[in-house]
Amino acid sequence: MPLHTLQLTDFAWLVLLIIIIIYMIYDLYSRRPKRSITYTRETLVCTKCGLNVERDFEPGDFIGLVKGKCPSCGGNLKIKAIYSIEKTKK
Repeated sequence: MPLHTLQLTDFAWLVLLIIIIIYMIYDLYSRRPKRSITYTRETLVCTKCGLNVERDFEPGDFIGLVKGKCPSCGGNLKIKAIYSIEKTKK
């Protein structure tokens, strides 16, 4: 059927079909799960003064490991906790 002989109802159905397809594509992409990024952090505590320091996790670290000297008193910094933080990306 040539384009110039299309009836108004045929054109309306075509427009409705295009709108439904666009809506379905939009709905599909809006329901996708958000991407998340996980950061692993560790808490270090001074054995003398109790100062808490938070740093990024490094491979090989474990709870109880001495990771250097305290910046305020010079005591040993021990790893007290290792945990993950999840941030979502849009």
